[in-house]
Amino acid sequence: MTRQTGITSGTYERRVFGPGAVSIDDVCIGATLGGSTLEINRVFKDTRPDGALGPVKNFRRLESVDVILTVKLMEVVEEYIVYALAGSSLSNHVITGGEIAAATYLATVQLDAEMSGVTATDENKAVEVELSNCLVEGPFTLNLPESGEAVLELKFRAHYSATALTTEPWKITFDPAV
Repeated sequence: MTRQTGITSGTYERRVFGPGAVSIDDVCIGATLGGSTLEINRVFKDTRPDGALGPVKNFRRLESVDVILTVKLMEVVEEYIVYALAGSSLSNHVITGGEIAAATYLATVQLDAEMSGVTATDENKAVEVELSNCLVEGPFTLNLPESGEAVLELKFRAHYSATALTTEPWKITFDPAV
């Protein structure tokens, strides 16, 4: 019997690898330890007319979208703790809490990763995930293990813009090789 695998001659060039780089408004925020995780949760409303025995085509609609990028950052910097505590402020190396103002939202948070096996200009060399209008939601966790490095976990949650309520606050871009 022939073994089925799904592997094709182009499989090698369609893999994403490495830890990726996380940026806030195009500024890299540092090295990660334990990687990053992107979740795009789209919830659908399933209306079943009387007599339907299951889901019916065209009777489903998008009900909500929740986008979270979890980053395990090994570089602990004052500004990152301010991001982690939405509404907080930093003055003279002291962080204090406060209300969440419009300026607290981060315009863009990006995760850039490499594609493997790029050998031709028609292949993708990178993939970029971009979240809009982000807040870091808690709990604030700074893991201080008995041995090893500390890790600051940041959960960036994207938010819709009040002026574009039908545009989901995320995009994924594949960059072709040049």
